[in-house]
Amino acid sequence: MNDPTDNDPTDNDSTEADALNSETNMQDKDTGSKETESTTSGDPALETSGEASGHDAEMTKLRTERDHFEQQLQRAMADTQNIRRRQRQEMDDSRRRVLEGITQELLPVLDSFGLALEAYDTAACDGQSESATSGLVEGVRMVQTLLNGALERHGLQEIPAIGLAFDPNRHEALSVEPTEEAAENEVVRVVQTGYQLGEHVVRHSKVIVAGPLKSQ
Repeated sequence: MNDPTDNDPTDNDSTEADALNSETNMQDKDTGSKETESTTSGDPALETSGEASGHDAEMTKLRTERDHFEQQLQRAMADTQNIRRRQRQEMDDSRRRVLEGITQELLPVLDSFGLALEAYDTAACDGQSESATSGLVEGVRMVQTLLNGALERHGLQEIPAIGLAFDPNRHEALSVEPTEEAAENEVVRVVQTGYQLGEHVVRHSKVIVAGPLKSQ
């Protein structure tokens, strides 16, 4: 006698349904896992967009720094030009003040020249030639005194020479004059007076230097 439960079609249907349900559940799990992986891995387009945004921000920062440095450079160049302009102006002003001071001191010299020549002309017209000559000489001497005084006040001095040993730093020897009246290499005559400004030689004194007598 057969067992009725061995060939029951209902049991077979139930078994197949359970198998389908199990397979469906497995597929759902796989799909969910893939979606989760896709979500966690991130969208490549979004990652590229983020990198571009960071690059743009860095470029903007660099441009800002560049503009700042350019402005600083322009200000520094403008300040340098202003300093140079002021220095040139100060030098010009100083040079003008020096020239004005010297000119004011030389004007009396020019006035004395004019007075001396006027006195000479007046005396010559009156037929007093000797008096005219004497007045002219006196006027020239006064002019020389005024001029020397003006130059000395600005530090200009004559270079001493006569009776001193020849100094190539301050003297220029034009010739050698044999003589027994002075020691060898001593300055015996000045052809042109030299001048120095402080320790700086403006013009060397042109001199004649004593030398030994020629042997007979």
